[in-house]
Amino acid sequence: EASPPPHPRAETKKLAAMGQGQKRGRAPETEATTCFGTSKKPAASLEPLAPVTPGRVPVYVMMQLDWMADSGGDLRDASKLEKQFEALKLAGVRGVMADVWWGICEPSPGSYRFGAAQALCGLLKKHGLELQATMSFHQCGGNVGDPVTIPLPDWALSVAREKDMLYRNGSEHVSEDCLSLSSDRVCAFPGPAGPRTPLDCYREYMAAFLAACSNHVGTTITEMQVGMGPCGELRYPSYMLSRGWNYPGVGLVMSDDSGMRAMLKTDTGLADLPAGMPQDQNAMPDAAPIFKADTEAFRSGEPKAFFEWYSKVLLDHGAALLTEGAKAAAQSAPSLALSVKVSGLHWHVMHPSRATEACAGYNSCTHDLADAYGDIAAMIAKAAKTAGRPIFFNFTCLEMTNVDNNGNPQTSSAPEDLIAQVRRACIRHSVPLSGENALEFDLATGGWAFERMAKQMRGWSPGRDKMHALTLLRLNDNFVKRESLLELGKFVAST
Repeated sequence: EASPPPHPRAETKKLAAMGQGQKRGRAPETEATTCFGTSKKPAASLEPLAPVTPGRVPVYVMMQLDWMADSGGDLRDASKLEKQFEALKLAGVRGVMADVWWGICEPSPGSYRFGAAQALCGLLKKHGLELQATMSFHQCGGNVGDPVTIPLPDWALSVAREKDMLYRNGSEHVSEDCLSLSSDRVCAFPGPAGPRTPLDCYREYMAAFLAACSNHVGTTITEMQVGMGPCGELRYPSYMLSRGWNYPGVGLVMSDDSGMRAMLKTDTGLADLPAGMPQDQNAMPDAAPIFKADTEAFRSGEPKAFFEWYSKVLLDHGAALLTEGAKAAAQSAPSLALSVKVSGLHWHVMHPSRATEACAGYNSCTHDLADAYGDIAAMIAKAAKTAGRPIFFNFTCLEMTNVDNNGNPQTSSAPEDLIAQVRRACIRHSVPLSGENALEFDLATGGWAFERMAKQMRGWSPGRDKMHALTLLRLNDNFVKRESLLELGKFVAST
């Protein structure tokens, strides 16, 4: 996910200790161990938590990135998950989202290890929880909030390195987050029956996952998110924390691999990228001639042609992956919903160039009616109609407001305006909108975040503007403490 500055945390009051012993009017303290851990609280506060009746918008919780063992054969800590799932169910949570890592689960071409996924489904079924399964065709590591490293499968990454099938800017800024979309239909990757294209690899992986978990598809597994790029998102890896990116840099255009260059020339006649592109991923928009507000070079000539092509081939890539996801699910999972994750690139939204989005492949700048999110929603709507199944538009940064960056005006940040643009696009194209918060927060003191997200979820609405679902980051020990669960339960009930 993107790296906006930390959110302001709620103020907490410190109570001074005055004297020793029990104070008048204060309930005696008792130590108790429950499924929420051991805590020393007034006795009245240790009463069992009552089950929560959920509101109109279901709430899910995103699991830790390393929930599966390194072998892919089992859960990393089943006993801990057992307690956490028990607590989540009590708080009214609908289920969890979990990454099913390509780099772990297909260690050799066509050989799959989904034992961990099967065990997870069994545990979720036991507690009456659902799974949003993310097909993670990207690496873990090098991005905000990545505490572990899980690279692409060696057999795929080695081919991509050798054949220049990784996104790059020049020769130095190379991303190993995912394969370049230019390789989608290149038959160069090994398979059990001969060479495969990346699209073949993705489809066969999704089909194998659904087959391995067939007893849970449509009941426990209710959604399959199709990974489409870095962090699983439909975008280019334009900002690379592992290569020194810092917020609010606009990032870089990532289209220098030989396949992208060939596509550019074939589709537009351009033999090279237009002049004036960002050279420093930490630069502001006006530092790049192509994004300068006073000239708006991005609205005409070669710059306009380039950015419209750059976004179109990304949309085509998304559509192709959804087609493969639908094919994978056609026989074994007729009722399974699909989803697409779109990044909430909220910085420089107020600049005419919308440079951060443009570098990532979201074109809202080349003419007055340019609307990246309308284009994505239209693509999803078409894919859903063809597939005959719902496909959700999953958007991030739901807990952010336009005033979060009021002390840093150079960010030109406007997340609420961005969410509104996405919502209107989904309403217009009748695409269900799901959401996530961008950064983890302390649930026990996170009333500010819950209030903001409830506002965006619009659970009270009878129309298309009501969100389909919300997924919260991220399941951990603090997440299921009693104090956190009390606040989580209140939020779940209020949606």
